[in-house]
Amino acid sequence: MAELMSDALAIIRQYASLLETIEEGLDYVEASFSDPRRMHADVLLGDILLALGKIGETNEYLCQLFAGERDFVRHIERFADVLEAAAALDGQLFDATAKERIVCGRLSPAFQAWKLAVEGSLRRYVVQ
Repeated sequence: MAELMSDALAIIRQYASLLETIEEGLDYVEASFSDPRRMHADVLLGDILLALGKIGETNEYLCQLFAGERDFVRHIERFADVLEAAAALDGQLFDATAKERIVCGRLSPAFQAWKLAVEGSLRRYVVQ
């Protein structure tokens, strides 16, 4: 386990919190496809896409920070699968059927799988 300075620990804690927020947001967006009372799902989806971009930027920092922990770096690098799923939404945001298929069938499952893989490595730094 790498020895981290307090600023790096703060970034990791914020990162872990953002992962939880994205997961909750995706759950809300998925539920909105069958519950029209869930308003603002499109705005939330836009926010999620922006957050995924921030995760991608932070992943570069984490790969440098944890360069000696090859398994953790491999998990972080699998974020490319999430970005690929998110890219499938490009040009599809106004097609409700396509958006539902991509969010529920690709993006959310890809994010969940990636988050689960990364969480184990993050936990030892977040829970201290």
